[in-house]
Amino acid sequence: MRFSLLTVALAMVSGIAIGAPNPDASTLEKRFDNARMTFFTPGLGACGVVNTDADHVVALNGAQWDGGAHCNQNVVINANGVTTTATIVDLCPGCPFGGLDLSTGLFSMFASTDLGVISGTWNFA
Repeated sequence: MRFSLLTVALAMVSGIAIGAPNPDASTLEKRFDNARMTFFTPGLGACGVVNTDADHVVALNGAQWDGGAHCNQNVVINANGVTTTATIVDLCPGCPFGGLDLSTGLFSMFASTDLGVISGTWNFA
């Protein structure tokens, strides 16, 4: 009796675990580590919005551009111990996959523009 009761209990628990929903891959947050980040002077971006150096905006690399599907989407950027949020407003055709081009003012939050290029992490917010 004890064995069959244990068997039934285990079967029920495993059924619960098997029936638990798995997170949809499209909703999982993807973080891009060791991403190459450069800077640019914004103006009229590929998303149709005019921005300035003072705006916290980025240009997304061509490989992830997806026809502008990420226009006006926020990203969380972390580099050199600083974390902030920015908005995708432009396309960076020369940036590698995972790379971002940051407005000059945004780049300056992480490092001097004299560096030209920094590495950091980012993810879609």
